[in-house]
Amino acid sequence: MNEGSQPQPRNNYGAPIRGGGGNRYRGPAPQTGERVQNGAPNNGGYNNNNNLHYEVTALREEMGQLRSSVDNLELEKESLRKAIRKLKLENEHMRKKYKRIQEKIGAGDDVDSSDAEIEQDFDELGRDFLLVGGMHDPLSLRFEVTIRDNDGVEHKSAERYYWYKMAEHFKDDTAKDLIHKAISVSEAEKAMSEIKGFKEAEWNPIRAKHWEDGQRMKLAGYRWILNLLILSDKIYLAVATQDKYFGTGWRKNRAESNKPIYWDGENHGGKILMRLRRELRAGHEWAEGEQDTTRRKFTELRRFVWRRVDPAKRFAPGYNFRGGLRRGGGGGRPFTASTGAPPTGTTNA
Repeated sequence: MNEGSQPQPRNNYGAPIRGGGGNRYRGPAPQTGERVQNGAPNNGGYNNNNNLHYEVTALREEMGQLRSSVDNLELEKESLRKAIRKLKLENEHMRKKYKRIQEKIGAGDDVDSSDAEIEQDFDELGRDFLLVGGMHDPLSLRFEVTIRDNDGVEHKSAERYYWYKMAEHFKDDTAKDLIHKAISVSEAEKAMSEIKGFKEAEWNPIRAKHWEDGQRMKLAGYRWILNLLILSDKIYLAVATQDKYFGTGWRKNRAESNKPIYWDGENHGGKILMRLRRELRAGHEWAEGEQDTTRRKFTELRRFVWRRVDPAKRFAPGYNFRGGLRRGGGGGRPFTASTGAPPTGTTNA
């Protein structure tokens, strides 16, 4: 041992590091059962893994909360859009209402008080209305019954007559012939859409007359349909179609069609029917037993054709749906043209 040197301690410190001088040691010797990792004792990585698990769990929770916040934001945006649309429609309804009031004030004593049942505001209807539309609805323009015009020409429906007069007005004999002879509604509609020289500005002023003529001829030729219209009494009639002039602006299978506040059509088709009802009711007399028969038909129609269609239930599993809803059609039990009764073997919708 060199002079002045001190004995090197050996108490659990391990051997001196070779190749070096001085008191350089590896550090404390590991205790029994411990492992050394990077010069420090380790418990097998349990604590590190546990901390990582908590961090991952916390991150997942934060991601879930973020997704929930995004979903809530989308719902709020959709609610806001609906509220804005509703406000716009209410504003438009009020503007039209104000205009009608001004017109009535200007008309003075010439105002017909019987128009009250026809000129109701959408915000006053509540649930007291019938949604008219579709090929199974006798009051609909599309209902297929043979009608004969003043020239003796027979048409398969009031709608076919309306399209026929459109082609006739624009002197398109080819389209007129195709509409008249078409086997299906889709064929007739295609021919109508291809009428040559059609001009909206020219057709619009006279369209209501031809629409009314078609309905009037149908009511004159089929008393059972007239009876249904008369029995509807003063119930508001709304034509469920996307056409914003003749209808409410919504097909019958849209949720908005059930809520008048969302109607943005003028419903002139429904108003024509209500005016015809008022006009024809004046000279109408019920035959014996006729009113009871009509009431049964009316109940059937209200249940299966004029019913409200819930879009949420329409495509739900197990929902029994028949009849289709093409262009505002009201699916359900069809009625025959001759008797107005459900055909034999027809099942309920």
